[in-house]
Amino acid sequence: MDAKTATDIVNLNFAYSLGSISLKKLIQDLPNEPQRFYMFGVPTYNNLGDQAIAYAEKSFFAKHFPEMAYIEIPEPNTDQAIDDLLPLLRSSDIIGYTGGGNIGSVYLNHEEPRRKVFSTFVNNKTISFPQSVNFEDNEQGQEELQKSQEAYQKNPNLTVVARETKSLDYLKKNFDVNVIYTADIVLSLKPNRPDFKRDGVLFIMREDSEKVTEDKLLEVLGQALDYVGNDVAQTDTVIPFKAYDGDEKTNTNLDQVRISERKWLLERKLDQIKSSEVIVTDRLHGMIFSVITQTPCLVFDNSYGKASSSYYNWFEDLDYIQHTTEKDPRKILTMIRDLKKCEHNYPHDFSHSYDDLIKLIKE
Repeated sequence: MDAKTATDIVNLNFAYSLGSISLKKLIQDLPNEPQRFYMFGVPTYNNLGDQAIAYAEKSFFAKHFPEMAYIEIPEPNTDQAIDDLLPLLRSSDIIGYTGGGNIGSVYLNHEEPRRKVFSTFVNNKTISFPQSVNFEDNEQGQEELQKSQEAYQKNPNLTVVARETKSLDYLKKNFDVNVIYTADIVLSLKPNRPDFKRDGVLFIMREDSEKVTEDKLLEVLGQALDYVGNDVAQTDTVIPFKAYDGDEKTNTNLDQVRISERKWLLERKLDQIKSSEVIVTDRLHGMIFSVITQTPCLVFDNSYGKASSSYYNWFEDLDYIQHTTEKDPRKILTMIRDLKKCEHNYPHDFSHSYDDLIKLIKE
């Protein structure tokens, strides 16, 4: 695909994401030749981990499949997009669903549209990009699991990609679909950010239903770090001035995250991380952002183990990334001091982990 055509498709997709044109109009204006990949579930809310995934997915296609027309469909548009796309879909088109950590019963605002997409486009190759899975072990969780099983299994052309072995094993045990395994797609990025003089300890901690690290422990740890002369700062991978997850349609006071803003927002967060001596986080993408900026990081777990599972699958050999279950502030302080001394912060190449995904798209 030549540069002019690629730019035209990007402009059409941007106009569609702003509501300036319909998906039907976008498709009608596409050139006939390129194969088309429709990525559903693209986030418009303020979680930078999910925004980084969407940015990395688009970059992944630009690198490996520049000949394809890559079309992003914002998640709030799902129902209308299904209606618009169905009569215009070609047999060679591929359906995708964005990656993340929301297959399961906790985030039904993401799981329900995913079910609709998988159970609708049953005649086309369908790929769920790298995900973590969490169906709760209670009555509601099992009811939602059954609904997802029924929806997923309607699609004989569906492949679900797991981003850690805990999710891989769960999917293989509970779903009758093709499953493959890769790293989180954000690890395919190689951000070219400036070098900074590193200073201080940056906490990137959850404030949602996945939080399990006690506030009191973090408070004591922050005070101890401050007492011995460390600059201590607090942030999150949730952007406070943008619409929150699930509020995109109801909260008119906060803007959605636009496709054109993702890169800039991500780079600001990566620069904040890269200018820190050590990151302390229970966010999976707090850890992943540390890896791609080669920043020492101490990782606590989230409620269902995706952070620790990802650590032991992908990062255990990186000496500047450490996972802990420790609750003694004095021992944690020693770990942070050791990480500050780390001198082996080298970039790591995860590209081979995506070989099966690239092969699947090419087939």
